[in-house]
Amino acid sequence: MLDETQKTSATGRDALPLLALLQRGLRVLTDEFVQRMEAAGTDPITPAHAIVLMHLGQESPLTVAELARRADVTRQTMHRAVMQLVDEGILTSTPGSGFPRSTLIGLMEAGERRRDLARGILDELDRELAQEVGADAVEVLRGVLGRAWGR
Repeated sequence: MLDETQKTSATGRDALPLLALLQRGLRVLTDEFVQRMEAAGTDPITPAHAIVLMHLGQESPLTVAELARRADVTRQTMHRAVMQLVDEGILTSTPGSGFPRSTLIGLMEAGERRRDLARGILDELDRELAQEVGADAVEVLRGVLGRAWGR
């Protein structure tokens, strides 16, 4: 998963900025995720769509606003992703009670299958990273990033 330049780390003035390392890691993981989803024979799904699906589980249906809050994105961004998945027959959209424009978003059977496949691939990528850098390092990274961004 990691190439030689990603495995090495410099310190001090020669070190890449953290932003560059995070972007590189995101690109590597995103590319691998997309390739594995395609190899599994499923219709294409973006990592952003996978994140939407991850937030719909036992608690669904949820409003777009609640999904946006959980994913820490704007309602407009979440609405766009949700509508794409509704158009693909992955999610349902039904009028909710309360505020007139509230819409409840739920998973269709196809959405559950894609969510479960995506979750499995993401878990697999986490395990592979843990094999490369150590399980403790992955847990420390998860904890540090979670604290840094409030999740």
